[in-house]
Amino acid sequence: MLFTDRGAGFFNPGNGIITGQYKSALEVHGLQAFQGDAAAVQPGKLSDLLLHETAVSWIRVKLSRTLPARPWEESPKQLVTRLKRIAALINAELDVVGLCRGLPGRVELLRQRGGGKLKK
Repeated sequence: MLFTDRGAGFFNPGNGIITGQYKSALEVHGLQAFQGDAAAVQPGKLSDLLLHETAVSWIRVKLSRTLPARPWEESPKQLVTRLKRIAALINAELDVVGLCRGLPGRVELLRQRGGGKLKK
């Protein structure tokens, strides 16, 4: 069983039906989509609930802002140094602990609202 979001590579954006390529890839590896072949009932923006999506977005933003002019020349050691700097910035500037502890409250808020989009 594999749980993925409803991204365009996995499910068709308009109707939520699984893409043929994704379904085939799952079958090749003996897996099934958690949502089945239709994810229409799953919200398209699970990042409101799956808070790791927020953490990943923090990293993506920092990576894009620190990308060297010639990234293909960045050595693995330089990349590790850059990633450590990014992690330190995120820990210093953003509420990582609050994010980690926020899931129960967000689930309750989502339940109270009957679904829908939550503010970050």
